[in-house]
Amino acid sequence: MFRTERFLSVVNPNTGLRVWYFLTREGRQGPFTSKTNAQIALHDFIVSRTKQGSSSRRTRLLASG
Repeated sequence: MFRTERFLSVVNPNTGLRVWYFLTREGRQGPFTSKTNAQIALHDFIVSRTKQGSSSRRTRLLASG
């Protein structure tokens, strides 16, 4: 199994500030002010999906990894 990079940073053209997103099958999530905040949000996202009782094997693997 391989992992792709889930985090993306871009410069907001309106503010000139760097913002962060994390990527899921559902789409891009964010923006977040730092990669750390995006990592925390991704963890929370995975935990919430797991608690919803998703039958997806991939979701369970991500939550345990």
